[in-house]
Parts: sequence; C-alpha cells; structure tokens
Amino acid sequence: MNKFDKEIKKMTKNIEIPSSYDEKVDKILLDIMKKDENIIEKKKTTGYRLVPRLAACLLCIILAASLYTIDARADIFSFFKETIMDFLGRGNSKEDLEGMGVESERMSVGSKPDLMMELQETVIDSHSIYLLVQMTAPPDIRFEENTLFDYFCFCKGGNYSVNRLLGGSLSCELLEVNEDHPNTATYVVSLVFDEVLEEGSEVTVCFMDLTKDPYSSSPELLIEGVWSLTFYYYPTVTDHIEVEGTPDMVFPFLDTTARLMKLELSPFGILVYADVSNFPRDELGVSDTNIAVRLKMIDGSELTVVSHDPEEEGYAQGGSISFKNEGDKTYEQMNLEFNNMINIGKVKGVYIEDMYVPLNNL
Repeated sequence: MNKFDKEIKKMTKNIEIPSSYDEKVDKILLDIMKKDENIIEKKKTTGYRLVPRLAACLLCIILAASLYTIDARADIFSFFKETIMDFLGRGNSKEDLEGMGVESERMSVGSKPDLMMELQETVIDSHSIYLLVQMTAPPDIRFEENTLFDYFCFCKGGNYSVNRLLGGSLSCELLEVNEDHPNTATYVVSLVFDEVLEEGSEVTVCFMDLTKDPYSSSPELLIEGVWSLTFYYYPTVTDHIEVEGTPDMVFPFLDTTARLMKLELSPFGILVYADVSNFPRDELGVSDTNIAVRLKMIDGSELTVVSHDPEEEGYAQGGSISFKNEGDKTYEQMNLEFNNMINIGKVKGVYIEDMYVPLNNL
C-alpha cells in the first residue's frame, strides 16, 4: 500500500466534513463514479489491487453525503455494548421491546474462504440499518479492539458496485470477542442513510482486508480479500411516526425562514425535511445549515437532539445533511441518529427551532 493510499485512509477517518456540499463538486464526483461499471463478484479477490479505487470511492461517498459527527462518544465500544443489545432484545424483555415497536430478524447467510461471516441479526427502520455479524477467522488470528476492516460499505443489490453505493453515516465496530475462541468475534455494522429503499429489495454489506490498526502509519494486513453478505430490506421497527408539514409550519432558518415538509421519528433517530428556498442556494455550501431539534416528553421534560450552542450536549451521535433542488425550490434533509434508543411513545412533540410540532399519536 503506497503513501497516497494511507493518506486517503487518514483523511476519511479524521476529516471534518462541513454540513453541506458544493453542487459543482458533487456533480464532478458523480460523473467520475458513473464511469466505473466494474462489479466485485462474490468471491475472494486480491484486495491490494482494489485499495486505491475503493479508498477514493469512500472519500467520494463521504463528501457527497455531507457527513458530520455530533458529539460522538469517545468510547465507541462501550456505547455499542450498552445499546445494540437493547436494539436486539438482549437488554430488555420481549414485552418491553414490543412496547417500543422494535423487533429484530434473525438470519444466517454465507461464508467465505479464510474468513467465515454469519449475519446473525438485523434491526432496520426507514433510514437506519444495524447488523450483528459474527466472524470466524483461522485459528492463528486473534481479534482485538483495533482489528478492523480496511474498507466497508453498503450497496443496493446483490453485489458491490460503485454506482449502487448507499451513502450515509457508516460505522463498523467490534462488539465482543469470544473468550474461548479469540479467532471468533462479533461486529456491529450500521448505516444511517437518506435514500428511500423499496421493501423486499436486496442490500449488500461489503468488507475488504481484515487489518490490525488500519488507520495507523504501519497497518498489519491479517487476511486479504473481499467479502460480502446480502440481505433483504424489511423494516423491523414497527413504531414509527410521520408528520406531514402544513403551510403554517414555518421556522427560522439562517437569516430567513424555512417550512417543514416532513418529520419522521423512530426509536433510533429523527429526520427533518424542509423547504429552504428562501435562503440563497449558492450560499448553502458555506453556511451552518444545522437545524436545532428538541423533543418534548409527556412528563414535561425536554431532550435536546441538536443545538446551535456548541457547549450544549445533544442526544444525536451522528447523521447527515443533504440538499435537493427541484426547479426553483431547494430542500434540506437532516437525518440524525440518537446516541441511545428512545421510547417514542413518551414523546409528546418536537421543537424545530422555535416551532412546536405536536405528534399525531398524542
């Protein structure tokens, strides 16, 4: 792996991406991506030949999706141990989870030479995917906290293709290592995405090159290859609230106003879709387009999801902001992931900036 490739990995790991993107740059990136029609088949492939292209694609996805991180927890492994088991029903009783509208689907698919992968659980809602994947390596491999993949992604369809990549906030973290068999470990792979997926459609998660310290100056390649697992997109989160905006749902936005078009709330996050056409389109790429969001709980308390005050800790751990142009209209979509699952049955309403939106279920 040459110096340039390592620098790209460092950039994609540590760079702080602004909350919006330049339309011209995005067009250039998409044009480049469209030229690459190669598909990685579901078989073991020499990973080093793919590193420059895959690393560059990863950087393109991050830029195009305008990713940003909001007060991410330092101890990510502790976070997943505390929360993903709740997502999958191991920290709550079945009755508690059903009361929150959350189910998990158990499945098992596939294996590959050198590294066997088993997709054990999926937790899916309209804009979030959480996978629990068990991986078994040869006996001489020991999984540790810094054992990660050099590259990973989600694609629409049954194979990897640069033209079908699902952009959004990605993570792949080690959850636990089998104490009796340290060559077996469980990872949590997650995606918060903006696109609308058709129910029943195929989605593939891809991994490349199991590596020790992949983002360090001296990574150690443990197992070379490309592996993929394909599953079907069937939401398992039944508790989901949608509110359609009305003409009077107007809130402050930068130096002008914006109008709420749609709000979606699930146990895992919140999506705000707004008409921001009053603000100059060419200035969106250099402005702070975050929208402050607070949840009003039925007990009278409030939960800040994201705030304009940098000193105020929000309840969002990540997400994305994207823009869509339709004629003379510009729309902003802010998709936020909570840092812990919430019971949306206890949410009375949502504040979008200073505008209060009551939820239809209360």
